[in-house]
Amino acid sequence: MLSNCLRRCAFVVALLAAVPALGAPPPDGAAAEAQQAARTKAHEGLKLYGADRWQEAFDVFQEADRLFHAPTLVLYMARCQRKLGRLEAARDLYEQVLGEPLPEDPPTAFLEARKDAETELAGVRAALDAAAVKAPPRAEPAAPAGAEGGGSLVPAGVAFGLGAVGIGVGAVTGLMSLSQVSDIRSRCEGRRCPAELQGDADAAATLGHVSTVGFAVGAAAAAAGVVLLVVRPGGGSASEAAGAPAAAGATPRAPRAPRGVVWSAGVGLGRIELQGTF
Repeated sequence: MLSNCLRRCAFVVALLAAVPALGAPPPDGAAAEAQQAARTKAHEGLKLYGADRWQEAFDVFQEADRLFHAPTLVLYMARCQRKLGRLEAARDLYEQVLGEPLPEDPPTAFLEARKDAETELAGVRAALDAAAVKAPPRAEPAAPAGAEGGGSLVPAGVAFGLGAVGIGVGAVTGLMSLSQVSDIRSRCEGRRCPAELQGDADAAATLGHVSTVGFAVGAAAAAAGVVLLVVRPGGGSASEAAGAPAAAGATPRAPRAPRGVVWSAGVGLGRIELQGTF
């Protein structure tokens, strides 16, 4: 603590003693007034710097430098920026100290400021280089949902259409079968029916079987339609759909032709046929 205080006091003394030596001196009255203002600001800036209030210290040192420019003030401005983590701004200020021309007989404080700036600048540049190396690569944007696929919806539409037909056939034949059964019952006495109604009973049973098959085909086709709606046969990968260029030296492939879909269905007494080719 004692050594830090001594170093700060030495800095103030050297700083304020060297300020009038820079540039063309203004009139005596103005020079004394500017020097006094710079002295006040320098004391305030060092107190803030010692209290780790680096942004406030930077603002005060900057204001003092506007009143009466000195490389030592710019050096402490660079140190404030370095403490705040603004390495690029600190680097620029350090380079300003090193690039500033000095008078023929520069004060010792100016020479020490240049020496300190050169040492500290090397550390700032090393930190910037390390940060550039450790920076993670920019992530590629994720492909939007549903980018892959791109297959045709026709197979799903055909399957849903077949399902609607099957359910419709099942409903119509079911109603016809129920109507015939109701007519036969009305012509029977209890459980005894005339022999001539045997043909009507067989026809009603056949319609009932067809109705059952129709409903089964309709349900199976509807389920297939749901699967085809999700899978979408005939679609390629996302890179193929986007037309991505082939890798260097690779033989270009011909574009893949869309795959067709063929559906066939047959309904018969006691049998169901459902075929699909992709």
